[in-house]
Amino acid sequence: MNELFKKLNSELAAAMKSKDAFRLDVIRMMKSKVLNVNARGDLPDAEVIKILQKYAKSLKDAIEETKKVNRPDAVTKLEGELKIVEEYLPKMLSEAEVKDIIAKVIAEVGAASPKETGKVIKAVMGKGLNVEGSMVSKIVSQMLNK
Repeated sequence: MNELFKKLNSELAAAMKSKDAFRLDVIRMMKSKVLNVNARGDLPDAEVIKILQKYAKSLKDAIEETKKVNRPDAVTKLEGELKIVEEYLPKMLSEAEVKDIIAKVIAEVGAASPKETGKVIKAVMGKGLNVEGSMVSKIVSQMLNK
């Protein structure tokens, strides 16, 4: 069993003992998402992180949709859920850090035109960094369209 899944299990027990129903529900959801991929939960941490990142992204999308229909009570609940999920994810890179990495990758692959955007994005995302793909795509497009 990996470290992140062990942490989920221990946090689940702690939430039960403290009778924190909301936190307990969120941790159970995260654990079930991992167990849906592998019934024993014996995935490497990198895979668990990918699963939790996907869950976090779905929560962010749900927050945006809920804001559009003007449901502040539901938005608050979703934001609380997202905050708990983000506790288990590595720190997201800042835009400045991402720009530095992209500049290095552009130099490495020798990309010079907007036609090579896909190649650069693939190389950046292949580094296993904790960064949103949409941000990488936007910055790569800006840098190659200069």
